[in-house]
Amino acid sequence: MLGITGTKGKTTTAYFTYQLLENNQRKSALTSTTFFARGNKLERNLSKMGMPGRFFLPDFLRKCINENIKFAVIETTSEGILQHRQRFLSFNTAVFTGLSPEHIERHGSFAAYREAKEKLFTQCQETHVLNLNDKYAKHFLRYPAKQKWGIILNKKISRDFLMETRCQFLLEGITSAPNNLKIKEWRVTNGKKKLVSENNVILLFPGKFNALNLLLALASARSTGLTSENLIAAVPQLVLPPGRMQEITDTDIPYRIFLDYAHEPLSLKSALQSCKNLLPDNKKLVCLIGAQGGGRDKWKRKVMGRIAANLCDYVIVGTEDPYLENPGEINKEVLRGVLSNNNFTEDKNCWKLTDRRKAIKKALSLAQPEDIVILCGKGGEKIMCLGDKKIPWDEEEEVKKITKKSQNLNTK
Repeated sequence: MLGITGTKGKTTTAYFTYQLLENNQRKSALTSTTFFARGNKLERNLSKMGMPGRFFLPDFLRKCINENIKFAVIETTSEGILQHRQRFLSFNTAVFTGLSPEHIERHGSFAAYREAKEKLFTQCQETHVLNLNDKYAKHFLRYPAKQKWGIILNKKISRDFLMETRCQFLLEGITSAPNNLKIKEWRVTNGKKKLVSENNVILLFPGKFNALNLLLALASARSTGLTSENLIAAVPQLVLPPGRMQEITDTDIPYRIFLDYAHEPLSLKSALQSCKNLLPDNKKLVCLIGAQGGGRDKWKRKVMGRIAANLCDYVIVGTEDPYLENPGEINKEVLRGVLSNNNFTEDKNCWKLTDRRKAIKKALSLAQPEDIVILCGKGGEKIMCLGDKKIPWDEEEEVKKITKKSQNLNTK
């Protein structure tokens, strides 16, 4: 059992790990925000919970055992840990993807949020896999484990650093254009590195954060005993989970469209920066953002608006999952963050729309050839929470309907 926790990157890292195991004939299971899987049978997660209730997991794992599945990758959330859903599960590997402020109102403080995630590392004492690029990794390095893997990307490694981390294995990534990632595996003894393997892979998905997710998945899969050679050979077959920097490619429009689940400040900044890196000179970046209702981290609404304004040319604020809150009031809070940037004026280069379909149409209408449009907040989710109802919602299908209509109009 591999438990994967962190603020962002959990779903992608879990999905990559599951694919690496499956593609190496390790019959595996997966529970994540997007999918449940047993072997090659995938089922969409429609619960809007990354880690469903504690009665779900034992039942799911019992089915896995009955089907002779040997490996399970479990997306392990702070909410799940807070509700003891991870208890009595015998994790072999605990994975830390990184940490940033989220669910503060639910946990009471950032420290309490971090400590909830740390419980996974007290529970699992066999193998720890840690993102050493993250400044909060030091808190997770404190816990004992028989084997520790450190993941590092585009960062200098000193002997003092290696001695401090006390990792026996290090997976180092170095990115270079175009989409090239050099991966070095090191064995570390008393702060000295010995090269085990070196490989180059082509990244088929945008964003340095996805390079980190890949390194975390490779280390997680290595902890099960698979060789680096076999894992590297499986990398070209990997695909992103739906709604994670997912590009809509089966349309004839002259600009690019991405869907991303980004719903907290750090993931939004990473997604927008990745789009900026893909953008040709003098072309525009258009984004649609929103914020969840239901009292979820109200502090981040204005912050996310400010981030969007700092990185985008046009910003549309639209409904995400308002729950019982007034969607118009949520949008106003996000828009305040956008308007804190003096370059933005409402109804000139930023807009707020409570109808998400109209918000998507507005975003797409602003795009010119070679521009990029990114729709954030919903990703691959299949429902939207409005009031006390869960209504069907498919962002990809909505985009395709709108672009198809616009193409039909252009051809008439």
